[in-house]
Amino acid sequence: MQDVLQDLKFAARSLVQTPGFVVVAVLTLALGIGANSAIFSVVNGVVLKPLPYQDPERLVFVTTAFPTMGFDKFWMSQPEYQEYAEWGDAIVDLGAYNTGEISITGGQSPVRVSSATVTRSFFTVLGVEPAVGRVFTAEEDAPGGPLAVVLSWELWQRAFGGRDAAVGETVEINGQTSAIVGVMPAGFDINDNGTEVWAPLQLNAAAPRPRGNHFLFAVGRLAPGVTPGAAEAELVGLLDQWRDRVPDGHVPSLDGHPLHLTELRDEVVGEVRPALLLLLGAVGFVLLIACANVGNLLLARSEARQKEIAVRTALGASRGRLVRQFLTESGLLALAGGAAGLLLGNWGLRALLATSPDSLPRINDISLDASVLVFTTAMSLLTGLLFGLAPMMHMTVRNLSNSLREGGERSTSGFGKLRLRRLLVVSEIALAVVLVIGAGLMLRSFDELQSVDPGFDPEALLTFRLYLPSAEYADGRAQIAFFNELVDKLGAIPGVAAATAMSGLPPRRRLDANDTEFEGVERTEDGPPHNVDFYQWVTDGYFTTMAIDLVEGRPFGDQDMGEGAQPVTVVNETLASVFFPGESAIGRRLRPCCGDDNPWMSIVGVMADVKQDGVENETGTELYFYTPQVAASLNFAPRSMNVVMRTTVPPIQVAGQARQAVWSLDPTLPLADVQTMSSALYSAVARPRFMTLLLGIFGSVALVLATVGTYGVMSYSVAERYRELGIRMALGAEAGGVLRMVLGQGLRVASLGLALGVGAAFFLTRFMSSLLYGIGATDATTFVVVPLLLLAVATVACLLPARRATRVDPMVVLRE
Repeated sequence: MQDVLQDLKFAARSLVQTPGFVVVAVLTLALGIGANSAIFSVVNGVVLKPLPYQDPERLVFVTTAFPTMGFDKFWMSQPEYQEYAEWGDAIVDLGAYNTGEISITGGQSPVRVSSATVTRSFFTVLGVEPAVGRVFTAEEDAPGGPLAVVLSWELWQRAFGGRDAAVGETVEINGQTSAIVGVMPAGFDINDNGTEVWAPLQLNAAAPRPRGNHFLFAVGRLAPGVTPGAAEAELVGLLDQWRDRVPDGHVPSLDGHPLHLTELRDEVVGEVRPALLLLLGAVGFVLLIACANVGNLLLARSEARQKEIAVRTALGASRGRLVRQFLTESGLLALAGGAAGLLLGNWGLRALLATSPDSLPRINDISLDASVLVFTTAMSLLTGLLFGLAPMMHMTVRNLSNSLREGGERSTSGFGKLRLRRLLVVSEIALAVVLVIGAGLMLRSFDELQSVDPGFDPEALLTFRLYLPSAEYADGRAQIAFFNELVDKLGAIPGVAAATAMSGLPPRRRLDANDTEFEGVERTEDGPPHNVDFYQWVTDGYFTTMAIDLVEGRPFGDQDMGEGAQPVTVVNETLASVFFPGESAIGRRLRPCCGDDNPWMSIVGVMADVKQDGVENETGTELYFYTPQVAASLNFAPRSMNVVMRTTVPPIQVAGQARQAVWSLDPTLPLADVQTMSSALYSAVARPRFMTLLLGIFGSVALVLATVGTYGVMSYSVAERYRELGIRMALGAEAGGVLRMVLGQGLRVASLGLALGVGAAFFLTRFMSSLLYGIGATDATTFVVVPLLLLAVATVACLLPARRATRVDPMVVLRE
């Protein structure tokens, strides 16, 4: 212990005497360790922490699929849910839910919040008790039972002040009075839906909804000792027997309509896990580059201390004692860098979560907790060990003896003396090449994504969503009358050029996947399934307000209203090409879902495709309904509609007047998601933007560190060869020759690093292919431009010391 304390004191004194070295080393390490701490916090919160449920490893997510229709993940129908709950022995409990939104009135102002309708078993499956009150009773979950809701902790705090007395009070939910029966713990949710209110599903087991009506997701709890693989095997057996148990109607099957089990953790974080692991690898590269830089600093420092070390060795200091001394100094540096990195990581994490809240699931579980502190400490100590041994690698007995004989004076220095430093620079450059190529690929991919035409003009558009409760708006005619009057009021606002409403908001909305009958289109095994991805109800002026191009025919108009008007529809280009390839869709007829009572509709127009399933995915089929016509003829209209206004002023300026226009018609209606369409497009690409930003930052840091490392080694090489270069010039070497010699040596080192980095990137970037859009993982442009850029940067880093070498004065050297 006395030796350890002595080493610590000596290390501290030694470091205090070189403050510039300490500052540079600590800041370099802080960059690497801080970036690792921030990203590990994200990986820990999203991937490593267990889900906040009882025995989360026993929870599975249950979905259906329609492979022949291209739907790999789909809802269950009520009969399928009930049958699987009854027949499956591997599942001891199964809960179902559906997500949506509700309007809450009765407070200071109406609000619209995310909601879920759930079975009573939903809470028992997850094994989470309410923080206040209770969950639903069997009576409340029965058809026609008392209306009740359970609140999230966050909504309880925000809207009800966290009052215990709020449990037992009533609240208006979608115009109906419901009792608040409980409050769930903070952060409780399912599948990261942001749910704030839970209401009972009230499924009627005796008279279930039609087998073709898929609207439920299910979460199940495995029986004790049953693995997900065993449960999946049992499910395969059930699918093979399902038709025998249910001879008639639409039932699950192994090929056409299978059910799938997924571990709930994989369902929640599955899509983002590869991206986070990629980021963790990227920051690991940054840390290695930082270690190489600090290792080079320590090598340079040890060169200046060779005589001291030689004297200590001559006086009896063992090699082990010297190693311990170096490790003590590097350990102090690493811990200081770790402490600074933790502060930097905390700041970076806050900035990350503030700028990209929609990019990550489980965002409430992300924090700098004890696990991150342990990780940072371990990373700091490992980092200290990694670069702390570098100075000892060339401290041979011969070198130390030479230091004593020569008194530390040397007249020349060959390439062999700098081999270790240059090896570290090669490693830095190679790692930087991999990171910058990865960042370049993401940047190119994001640029491709940004250039995708969403099918409409998002500029100068303001949007918000309204829900019309059935208590005040009993039928479609009342609903369309409200929207007609609202559109007129909005159009009269100064600065508003046009206003309209539609049911689904592009560019990302929920899939409809509705069965639709196409007249004259035969159903075949290799033909398209008679199903439409998106139904869109629109009001007057929708296509002109959104600036959607007409491809063929005409949009909806006044001729489609009044007595004798034929039911009409408009389709998108994709639907026309899928069902009517090589011919005009105008005049063809179709019958929408569901039932023979629905009228046949004639197609009167084909519009340009609009992205509805995200800008990164292929455009789906889309069918437009003229809401005024459907409301008049069938007395139906969607209760939830998105209102859109095109403005001649900045859109957000008219938001307040739009809100007043709505409340002048009905003060109980909340406006949800008031935003510009540009913001909606921005949110639709949140995750790829998040990856591009972070990889860009890491690539830039790596490039700077590698450049500084290259410059430092070349500068030190020139300084160490000061006498050699002077003698060369005294013997007749020209400045240009010296410049080419020094520059050539530096570029050979850089070129080796570039070659190794490009080779490694060619292999490693294949792991990020799933994150790219519009380009391949070995995109030629990126693999050519990035190395050329790095070569130019390395040339500048080598050129500055090389030019300094040409300014050595031979006469001064000879006098010395």
